[in-house]
Amino acid sequence: MKKAYIPNIITSCRIFLSLGLLLIDFRSVLFILVYLICGLTDLLDGYIARRIGSETLLGAELDSIADLFLSGMIIITVIKQNQITMLIFAGIIIVFILRIGNAVFSKIKFRKILFIHTIANKLSGLFFFFCPLVYPFWGNNLLIITGILAFLASLEEFLIILTSKTLDLNRTSIFSKHEK
Repeated sequence: MKKAYIPNIITSCRIFLSLGLLLIDFRSVLFILVYLICGLTDLLDGYIARRIGSETLLGAELDSIADLFLSGMIIITVIKQNQITMLIFAGIIIVFILRIGNAVFSKIKFRKILFIHTIANKLSGLFFFFCPLVYPFWGNNLLIITGILAFLASLEEFLIILTSKTLDLNRTSIFSKHEK
């Protein structure tokens, strides 16, 4: 096997593990273990790709798809854990629509469905990742904080897509230079 395929294999594992989580009781140790492995694959795939010089558009697209699968699983798990309020559920739907809108907008403008790795996106992603694990202790407070961060990150991503002539996936914020 070529080393260049390793990051994409790791990313593909995240997709299958995310789907597998739907079959595991969210209160079990197995769920937590598999869930943390999903998070680890999210950290490792990009790091390994950069380390071995095998960053590709396919890898970036596959990473976005894997993130979408894991995000869907997180939302389902949080909903299973509690009867979340209609306001929080509406917020989840709004952020989801914004994310999908950004993906469609980037596809129209740049012919690629990708998400920009801004600091705000990474921070909201980190908070989002911990929601199923921390929810029993923090309840809706963490969901509200995460929702606000995700909403602001989505707006920032929209503004970057709107104002950029070329798409830089690693642009850190709306305030950073937008052209390489």
